[in-house]
Amino acid sequence: MKILVGAVLALSVMASPAQAKNGCADAREEVASIKGWVSPNACTFINRQIRFGKVTTENRVQAYVDIWDTNATLWEPRKASAPLMQGLDTIRASIAGTLALVPDFRFRGTRVAVNGPAVMFEAVNEATVKGHKITYPAVYRVLLTDDGKVIQGRRYYDRHLMFSPLDPSLPDLFSGVADSGLPEEGGQRAMGPDELAARAEAWNTEDVAALTAPLSGAALSASGLGERELRTAEGKRAYLTTFFGQVSDVKLQPGQAVRVPGATYVEWYGTVLPKGQSEPMSFGIIERIADQGGLSTRWQLFFDQLPLVADQTRIDQLYGLLR
Repeated sequence: MKILVGAVLALSVMASPAQAKNGCADAREEVASIKGWVSPNACTFINRQIRFGKVTTENRVQAYVDIWDTNATLWEPRKASAPLMQGLDTIRASIAGTLALVPDFRFRGTRVAVNGPAVMFEAVNEATVKGHKITYPAVYRVLLTDDGKVIQGRRYYDRHLMFSPLDPSLPDLFSGVADSGLPEEGGQRAMGPDELAARAEAWNTEDVAALTAPLSGAALSASGLGERELRTAEGKRAYLTTFFGQVSDVKLQPGQAVRVPGATYVEWYGTVLPKGQSEPMSFGIIERIADQGGLSTRWQLFFDQLPLVADQTRIDQLYGLLR
């Protein structure tokens, strides 16, 4: 597979002190942090996103639609052959259907990182699913138009957390992954743009050593681990080995990348073939790598475990349990 190294954006965009302190002041009251150069269109999006996360009235659907451009596309993992959701009518129908199934869905923004038209909006989602209160992290990765509308949106969160309380037979891929041995000490130098772009080959060749070595000493939190963090080399290798044991024909390429003070976000987007399935799934991962004093300190992976353990027929059946 040809690796599109050029798809990774420049990682040097940062806010000036004045922008970091004053830009988008109203939104900064609602989230833990906003970093990067926050243009007016980015601020417009951030405020719209915050508003939707808080609205609990009949205006919720319109509040969501107001975020999107007329020709926008919206993605989450599904069969690779399935068309993207595109256009306001499709997006309106999608959110209306979701809120009909989970009417008290809401979220609060946490960290927001901006690089020109690209925004990584981290949030904590909350919902009640058939009497089960669930909380799960998310990264909403968007590209913006000049008027602050989303022209391309991708959602990174683990739907497995929503459905596992309803179906105890749903495989829990990472339940047996745990630390062993001694915690890693120290940390590695934070990776530069070329090193980050080169990670595409490591993902596609399932090279566990190449993925973990530059992040020695950085604690790993990831989909399927819950509140656990992995702090040993053995634990982190076991996690990735488990992931790659469940997929084949990995074809991921760099998507968007956002570098802000203290963290780098890199998106990997493409397809995988889950074990036991006959058709590739569209799939993506967000890596968030925190750094301090020039060293990588924390490694986070955001992706959806559900399509790795359930084919589309079963996923449709799981959604049926919400009705």
